[in-house]
Amino acid sequence: MTPAEVMAFNMYVEKWKLYRASIPEPARYCQIKSDLKQVRNPGWKGNPPITAWPADLVDSDDAMNAAVEHYFLCRCWIGSGKYPSWQLRTMNIIYDGGKAAGVTPAHNPNQPPSRLTLLQIGAKELGIKHGEDDLKKSGGSAPWIAKPPKY
Repeated sequence: MTPAEVMAFNMYVEKWKLYRASIPEPARYCQIKSDLKQVRNPGWKGNPPITAWPADLVDSDDAMNAAVEHYFLCRCWIGSGKYPSWQLRTMNIIYDGGKAAGVTPAHNPNQPPSRLTLLQIGAKELGIKHGEDDLKKSGGSAPWIAKPPKY
């Protein structure tokens, strides 16, 4: 990943946090991950068109949008106590391995999974770390293990 990609990623994270600033933490991050899933799948399952979102929140490269979505997904799942960190890291390794091997199924049958990038991998780890801070700050806890998500 390049310094420019990291800078752009950080900019999008901050803009999304500002966009949903009225929602308290950690629910804010769960809403943003849902928003970004809609951004990345416009028109699918009733999602609004891409033009429904402020243009400065959406990158023309879906891999960047995926990195930002994965950051907030990990921050949400860890910060809300849905998954323990060790389990999410393990699920990420399996998911990324499947992407690298070309066997990870698409969530949206009309659109293949985004390409795996170092930025996405780093974004997920950062989301886990920030989620750990969120969970600690809230005094919450996570289960020792949780049932994996269904897609």
